[in-house]
Amino acid sequence: MQKSFSSTTWTKEENKKFESALAIYDEKTPDRWLRVAAMIPGKSVSDVLRQYVELESDVSDIEAGLVPIPGYLASSFTLEIGDDNGFYPFRKGSLLGRVSDQEGRKGVPWTEDEHRRFLMGLQKHGKGDWRNISRNFVISKTPTQVASHAQKYFMRQNSSEKDKRRPSINDITTIHLTHPDSSVKANR
Repeated sequence: MQKSFSSTTWTKEENKKFESALAIYDEKTPDRWLRVAAMIPGKSVSDVLRQYVELESDVSDIEAGLVPIPGYLASSFTLEIGDDNGFYPFRKGSLLGRVSDQEGRKGVPWTEDEHRRFLMGLQKHGKGDWRNISRNFVISKTPTQVASHAQKYFMRQNSSEKDKRRPSINDITTIHLTHPDSSVKANR
């Protein structure tokens, strides 16, 4: 990104204030640029206008595919939190919020071993005692994750369309616990 339009340097805090001001004052607001500039101490209306033109140019370049978007959300990585609190200047909003939202929506699939442990816990503690199943059998999952898995498991077991569906880890039942060598493939 070229900074050819800007005559002044913008700090991260000023950029945050700028973005907030743009969210508050849309293009229909009378005296928009005066109001935006008033929210950013030390910046004039012309500074704010130049920053907006630069922002529009950056967004255009990103949307045109001229700037590669880092694959942060698709790959695994370690996020180090610095002074910027997850601020990434070319993304709308906080990167930290987006990553945790994404992680919240996309879970880690259960392994066959975790499912077998879940079934053993279910036999010992019964339906509904997700905390003890998590604590004593499937220690890699939280009680909420165990409850969610149980819900999917019971729905799968009660489904009447058994021939029309794809194979799932939830096809493994307590019958299979006595035969540790059996695999999901052998039961299909």
